[in-house]
Amino acid sequence: MRVLELYSGIGGMHFAFQKSTLKHEVVAAIEINDVATDVYKYNFPNTLILNRVIESFSANSLCSFNSNVWSLCPPCQPFTRLGKRMCEGDNRSSSFFHVLDLISLLKPEGIILENVKGFEHSEPWRQLIKILNACDYEYRQFLLSPLQFGIPNCRLRFYLVARLSTSSWNSNLEMGKSESIDLQPPIDSPVLPGCRCSSCCGLVRHIEHTDDRFTDYIQFCSPVSEFLLTPNDREELNFLDRKCLERYFHVLDIVRSCDKKTRCFTKGYSKRLEGTGSVIQTSMENETGDKIASYYEGNKEDKQALLRYAEQLKLRFFHSREVANILCFPKRFDFPERVTEKQRLRLLGNSVNVLVVSHLIYWAFAT
Repeated sequence: MRVLELYSGIGGMHFAFQKSTLKHEVVAAIEINDVATDVYKYNFPNTLILNRVIESFSANSLCSFNSNVWSLCPPCQPFTRLGKRMCEGDNRSSSFFHVLDLISLLKPEGIILENVKGFEHSEPWRQLIKILNACDYEYRQFLLSPLQFGIPNCRLRFYLVARLSTSSWNSNLEMGKSESIDLQPPIDSPVLPGCRCSSCCGLVRHIEHTDDRFTDYIQFCSPVSEFLLTPNDREELNFLDRKCLERYFHVLDIVRSCDKKTRCFTKGYSKRLEGTGSVIQTSMENETGDKIASYYEGNKEDKQALLRYAEQLKLRFFHSREVANILCFPKRFDFPERVTEKQRLRLLGNSVNVLVVSHLIYWAFAT
């Protein structure tokens, strides 16, 4: 495979192609964000990365890369729950419509796309499906969470994999042209080589239906402790101060190291405290989430008692390395020193789960 990465970010798709074990070469990566581009270059110094807006590329210029697979992670903010959900009215969608024009002209053999839940109800999605049908692509669509692969994180995302009906791949992944969206990982293909996740080990394949919190999968997830820094890592940790606890204790999603679920980490993590990700409880681990909620309900009028209790829990934000671990970035992934912790968290919040994407790549493009 000769892969062209569009909206390449910090290289999550590149790492996913590597983890897929399939033979490939990333011929070019295109990203407009300067800091993301620096991080990508730091991790993939031998890959051509172009720091330009996608609209500046013509069909001829992309054709020169001689790629046959395109990966797409278009800006998700127009479709997010915390964003304004302006979709096609958002200027950030204009580049995606340009990409759709390029797909119709160049017809890459394979496409993989990732975006937030909600993209599948947007006009950009409708136009994408229209073009895939017109250009004779076969495709499958998914809404998947890392919880379904044994990763303790609720990062529900929309995925689409597509192949030209005339492509050379002989994958076992059953394709079609249905607009239905699968809510389970496909089980109609061999497991990812060397992978020991709950899906590949067959632990969750019996689950045919689950609730929107993926409750049935959680028991098969690894504990949060497996993704945390060790005392030897010597990173500076960011504990919540009194001001944060006074204002936001009632909206925090608090997890312990033994828990098997965290909230989705977004680009606003550590900047906004509600709905952007979990915080880790480093003391009094016998205090479960239910006990904390019960204490709050019984003492919410006593601000000082609540503050003392919150301080005893010793809550801190997840470090960027820990978030990267939860997103299944490899240990060798790193940031340039000049990139601040807040920038790192923001970039990770915009990235992909490497493990989930690697499975879809293997399922769709294995020969």
